[in-house]
Amino acid sequence: MDQELLISKFKELPQHRTSSRYSSRKFPLHALTVLSGHERETSSVYRCEGEALNTPSYVVWQYTLSGRGTFQNKQGSVDLLPGTLMIVSVPSAHVYYLPEDSDHWEFVFLVMIGREALRITHMIESNLGNCLDMRGHKKTILALFDFCQSLVTKKINNPFTNSRQTYALSMSLLEEMGDHPRPTSNQPFQELRTYLKEQIARDISVQEMADFCNLSRSHFSRLFSEQMGISPRVYLEDLRLKTAMGILYNERASVKETAIRCGITDVNYFCRLFKKRFGVSPGKYKEGEG
Repeated sequence: MDQELLISKFKELPQHRTSSRYSSRKFPLHALTVLSGHERETSSVYRCEGEALNTPSYVVWQYTLSGRGTFQNKQGSVDLLPGTLMIVSVPSAHVYYLPEDSDHWEFVFLVMIGREALRITHMIESNLGNCLDMRGHKKTILALFDFCQSLVTKKINNPFTNSRQTYALSMSLLEEMGDHPRPTSNQPFQELRTYLKEQIARDISVQEMADFCNLSRSHFSRLFSEQMGISPRVYLEDLRLKTAMGILYNERASVKETAIRCGITDVNYFCRLFKKRFGVSPGKYKEGEG
């Protein structure tokens, strides 16, 4: 079964949340799925912070079906495209959200609790990362679909079956990806993305990006948009703004200097873009008011 057909099966699941809590549980179970669902977010208000105060520990598995979301932590940000599985433990320093330049983000998700679920997740985060490209790893995604379908249809009606399948899903992932190193240079357009970061202060055109990749402008734009889920122009703009955030926060540079270092010579335009993207002006962000 190819990825498109597999994703279409997920899309047939009803769009709602299903709670799987068991009041009659007599024994402590250390890996249990307590919430599952299929959602389609269309508002940039959707945002999940990983460091909320007074939050009990839990794990999230979130598999993207269509559209694009964004995951961000101290190492940077990652586009969550169809076929990407995000796995995170809470609390931790991360956030995932629907970016303003994405019209929707459709996904299925599981919320797990228990010290064993957390232990395995910490191992996955350390060795594989938080955002996994699951193309070519159909066994785990098929197991995820079967588990989601069973939870939605209430076929799993006792905590022991739930715990067994929660644990089995994690073991399936480790079996398929455990010997794979954390992905580095195999991301789409990795060399171009590195080049753009290095040349961020320059005025870079889409034609220059296409020339760098030895492609025609039209073919490059289509291919980039297909693989990245965003146009080259918008990607570069977003990269400039995210770079600006780092400069303002870490180096305390002036707004004008920051704009120039990020390749935007019109300071007023930079301020409008920044506020539209992050909801706060660069000046207030620098002063810690954002």
